[in-house]
Amino acid sequence: MADNENKDMQVLGIKTVEEEIVNEERVITFRLNNELVGIDINDITKITKDVEITPVPKTKEYILGVMNLRGNILPVVSLKKMFHLEDREEDYESPVVIVVETDLGQIGTTVDKIEGAVKISPDDIQPPPMNAIGIDPEYIKGVVMLPDDLLILLDIKKIFKKEDKNG
Repeated sequence: MADNENKDMQVLGIKTVEEEIVNEERVITFRLNNELVGIDINDITKITKDVEITPVPKTKEYILGVMNLRGNILPVVSLKKMFHLEDREEDYESPVVIVVETDLGQIGTTVDKIEGAVKISPDDIQPPPMNAIGIDPEYIKGVVMLPDDLLILLDIKKIFKKEDKNG
């Protein structure tokens, strides 16, 4: 009997830990202009700065070029240009690049400044407002009210999805 109770306790302990892990998201936060924006840490491969971005001619305006990450050539995009936000040339002089894993492979995204990591509960995530900083709500998972700021959670999978070439 004692063995069965012990097994039950072990299972209960494991379930409790699993529930805590499942019910909490870790998000890397950064600035795009004055807005606090976040990406789920599970979507991020690397954060780097002062990388050399080689321009590629005849690409979309928001594609800044390519970078070399450990022998892999990755495209680098400007989220500001992609979302038609105000940007300046000096934003790209010593860029901070967050490398994200997408359906299209790894992609580098430039941001203004890394703020840090926060843990949020899925219960705290509210639906995106109609026009959060000019970003299409389709690309936003939701927003979270932090004690001193509004955090906008980006949906990397939707931002960098494969386009249907047939339609």
